[in-house]
Amino acid sequence: MVNRWADTPARMLEPLLLQTLEQTGSFRAIVRAPGVVPANIRLDTELVRLQQDFGTQPSKVQITLRAQLIDMTDQRVLAVKLFDETENAVSDNAYGGVITANRLLQRVLDQLSDFCINESVSPQALKSNTLSK
Repeated sequence: MVNRWADTPARMLEPLLLQTLEQTGSFRAIVRAPGVVPANIRLDTELVRLQQDFGTQPSKVQITLRAQLIDMTDQRVLAVKLFDETENAVSDNAYGGVITANRLLQRVLDQLSDFCINESVSPQALKSNTLSK
């Protein structure tokens, strides 16, 4: 059996990331970069690892995401964090890996949204901030 991704994992992650950040209600707007709307804060992310390791029983799925928040006004890095989650796969096949990866991804996205809220300039300024992804 041949299994293929519908798109690259990083491209499939972006809409989920944007949706998660929008649902926090903590930012005036979430815009995709590059955009015509100037943003106060930029979020850069890198999917470092998305892996199902069959070298163990049961197999393990690992997601590692690196995030960097940049204050666009001062052109300085506000914070950098590496999110890393690992869990046993629900089954030792591609489908089990996808189910487990989705569960891990939700945890990482929740942690990432908390990171963005907590590390953004100041709590009272959050509602006026525009985040660019």
